[in-house]
Formats: sequence, structure tokens, C-alpha cells
Amino acid sequence: MFLPENIDLAHSEKYNLSIRVAPNGFSFCIYYPNDASVFHFQETSLSNKLSQVDNVKKMIFDFGFFSQPFKETIVTIVSPDYTLVPDTFFDKKRANELFEFNFHKIANIVLSNKSEAGDYHTVFNIDETLHSFLSRHLWNPKFQHQITPLLEFFENYDSDKRKNRCFVDLDDKNISIICFSAENKLLSANTFPITNAHDVSYFVASIWEKWQFDQTKDVLYFSGNTEWYKSDILKKLIKNVEIVKLESKVLLDEKQKKAIPTDVLVLLCE
Repeated sequence: MFLPENIDLAHSEKYNLSIRVAPNGFSFCIYYPNDASVFHFQETSLSNKLSQVDNVKKMIFDFGFFSQPFKETIVTIVSPDYTLVPDTFFDKKRANELFEFNFHKIANIVLSNKSEAGDYHTVFNIDETLHSFLSRHLWNPKFQHQITPLLEFFENYDSDKRKNRCFVDLDDKNISIICFSAENKLLSANTFPITNAHDVSYFVASIWEKWQFDQTKDVLYFSGNTEWYKSDILKKLIKNVEIVKLESKVLLDEKQKKAIPTDVLVLLCE
């Protein structure tokens, strides 16, 4: 497998490894936090002939280096199945019950991420076999849901504007919509599958109406796949539409900026 010459996995403990598991793809990036020029991102589609778990197993075995001791190993799970629970009501022992109550189905392994900025947990599930395999074959992996880094980044983004803010991220044929009040209180976070640009307009307009945001004063932000936001309907509905600016601490070309999902870019901004 090709890696840049400036990445020497004989000293893997210097680098951070981020793995991203989506329903339709597998990707990873390796970078050195102390040198912006040291970075590699690679994405691979999954085989239709194998299950998601078997696809991931094949990737781990084929690449061969994932089990090495990296400085930090993060596994990001991409799925619309998550729920936010305020700290007041969160009980780790009841995480399964909380998840199953919202999704009305039996969960596999239920995990949670504590928000560093807000007072809530993100509760999500992961296939039990996949979780067991990755836990055994990766070096002390930290599991997180895709929405977790987005929530933490967007919570502080333009928070001094004192306006209601609606963030729309489009990756993996999903739309994630996160809303904050003018007082910077998290109002909602939802992820839906999309098939065309009309879906984007519908979901955004519905959320905008639900929270009674002002079409002339409040702000709509987009990130992710820019091809999805070319909607004349939204431009007519909402005056203030902006693209989220992400200042990565690693050196990325324009092609990489477009290919790398927002939750990974956010990680590279830390």
C-alpha cells in the first residue's frame, strides 16, 4: 500500500490514526500532530458481496498496519441511529434502554460520547461483531459517532453572532442538521438519508419552520458535499446562507478538502 515517504510506521506511536466506518465506505487517515506536512487520507468503497463487518475485517487484514500502537486511534461510526440525552437524565447503565426507546428496535452494542462543550451525551449503537473485532485488532481505540465532532465544532462556530444558527452537513448521502439558539443553546440534531437536492430543501425548510427561525436575520450554514446545496428554493427562502470555513492544521490540497468528510476535517482542525 502506498503511503507518503514522510510517514514511517516503524515509529507508529508518533502518529494519530482515524478510521471511519460508513454503510457504504471505509476510510482512514494518518497524521503527525507536530508536523502539518505529514498526512495521508484514503477511502475505499465496500464490496456488495460482503457484509459491512466482513468488509471491515478484510480492510484491516489487507492493509496490515492498523493494529500497530498509534499515539491515538479514533473509530468514527457513521449512522443516522443516535440520540442526544441531557446529562440530567443520562445513566450509562440505562443506555440500551434509552436507545431502544427512541428507535424501537433491539440495539447491538450501545456506546455514548460525552459532549466536551454541552451538557449532554450522544448515545449510539454499533454492530456487536464489528465492535468486538475492532476492539481486539486496534490499539486502544476510542469510538465516536459522526455527529459528536460536528456538534462540538458547530457549537463554537460564529457563536458570538447572537443569532439562531442552523448547520447542514452533507456526507455519505446523509444530511445532518444541527440547530442552536441565539443564546447558543443546542435545539436539535438529526440525520436523514437523502437522494436528491429536493430532499435537502425539504428537510431544511421543515427544521427552519419548526424552530420559527427568521428568514431574514438568522443564519444557515453548509458544509460537506457542495454539490447538494445548489438549491434556488433555499436561496429564495433564507437570506443569510454561508459555507462553513474549516482551517485544518494539516496541509490539504483542494481535492482533499472536497473528498474528506466534515467530521474528519473537524478532527484535523483541533
